[in-house]
Amino acid sequence: MTAVKHEPARSYRDLPKDEEARAASLMRGSLVIDTIGSSLIKPEPPIIDGTSYIDRALAAGVNVLGVTLAAHADTFDVFEENVAANLDLLAARPATTLQVESIADIQRAQASGKLGIMFGVQSGTLVGTEMSRWTVMHKLGVRLAQLTYNERNQLGDGCMEPEDRGLTSYGRQSIQEMQRLGICLDLSHAGERTALEATAFSSKPVVYSHANPKAVGPGKRNLTDQQMKELAGTGGVMGISPHSMLCHKKAGVRPTVDDMMDMFDYAIDLIGIDHVAVGSDVFESFTKLSWETTTKRWYPSGFVWETMAAEGFSSIAEWPNVVRGLIGRGYSDEDIAKVVGQNWLRVFQQVWTA
Repeated sequence: MTAVKHEPARSYRDLPKDEEARAASLMRGSLVIDTIGSSLIKPEPPIIDGTSYIDRALAAGVNVLGVTLAAHADTFDVFEENVAANLDLLAARPATTLQVESIADIQRAQASGKLGIMFGVQSGTLVGTEMSRWTVMHKLGVRLAQLTYNERNQLGDGCMEPEDRGLTSYGRQSIQEMQRLGICLDLSHAGERTALEATAFSSKPVVYSHANPKAVGPGKRNLTDQQMKELAGTGGVMGISPHSMLCHKKAGVRPTVDDMMDMFDYAIDLIGIDHVAVGSDVFESFTKLSWETTTKRWYPSGFVWETMAAEGFSSIAEWPNVVRGLIGRGYSDEDIAKVVGQNWLRVFQQVWTA
């Protein structure tokens, strides 16, 4: 693997006019997939300057957005309620949205200028020992699922458990069911041992939809070099996130998109351009009160609602700064197209075909 030359690095803020035009062209012409964005309903992100979140995403150039329908210790009833709310939203906005359940749907979203909505869950807690629920979830459109959130459940241990006891029997059964059906296995919140055991057990590519290299950022939920290498060994992809909990390099210091680019550089040099993408995890639906009484509880790092994401990528509207940053680091148009969407597309092609 040939390392990419990044020097002299230029900030995403300092591109000359011709490269600004190149960045705009790449955002317009590339397939752009964000595996984890804000919830669209329950709760709904605020309207800003008369523009809805969906319209802001489309204006930024995003083609496909992953939405979370269950996380933490949510029950199957909560999941079903959130599915219904999102299906109602899709029915209410047919001119600008469509549900993504296949590769053809991704292609339709890009061709039509609609926002493709991909259903996901951030915990297998709602499945527990009921393996038949994976079939129901797949039928309802779930295409990306995590085994655990931060805590322990019946499938494995989350990254915040003091003792990571690894993948359980039910975790193995879940992986088999997910891969039989065509649901992509996401290990973003899993403990290191649980994630490595799941990676070794998997027969298809696995992903970390939103996680950064621990060698660059000390975030508790970030990935060791071993996790990243074994991920790449499956053909999988990791989504670099601007979430301050994952993207910061110094405790309590809000990161910027330039810090995010350091994460990209390290990951790409270590595991290759084909295994790195974007998963923003920027939830615009959070209010200051809801964020500071939930997320801060899991990640006591000194960040507040105003600094929860990197400067330059704290909203869906700032997605183009990723492309600006990658241009500033010397990546080619082909490489940037892989990072912003083609790498996710390749993995989904391999996994969704049961």
